[in-house]
Amino acid sequence: MRLERILVAVNGKDADVEAVKLACDLAKKSKAKVHVVYVIEVKRSLPLDAVIEFEIGKAEKVLTRAEDIASERDYEVETDLIQAREVGPAIVDEAMEKDADLILMGVTYKKRFGTFSLGRVIPYVLEEASCRVLLCREPVS
Repeated sequence: MRLERILVAVNGKDADVEAVKLACDLAKKSKAKVHVVYVIEVKRSLPLDAVIEFEIGKAEKVLTRAEDIASERDYEVETDLIQAREVGPAIVDEAMEKDADLILMGVTYKKRFGTFSLGRVIPYVLEEASCRVLLCREPVS
């Protein structure tokens, strides 16, 4: 599989670390571009371009951390902060806009009602993305 553009969706969880490392390692082989994106979900009661200081601050920390992880891997990544009504569609749209060959996402192991749960973003991306999707699940603790 030849990769030219990899989109990594991050959310501030520990699983982001391995996802960014894996994206850099995969990108090095084919000299692909790595684009790291953080999506702030904006409530419908607010305008889409609302300045949500706390969320923006958190997002900038997460994206800076992704840049640091990439530089430890001796790779450069582009980062982007997006505000959207829903995270899943924003990731899929961004992948299409960037013409990504691969969406890479870290998955936190979590249980809901006693069974493993992927939440609502990952199933949406798996269903709707027009490119390959790779999930990097963290180990069960």
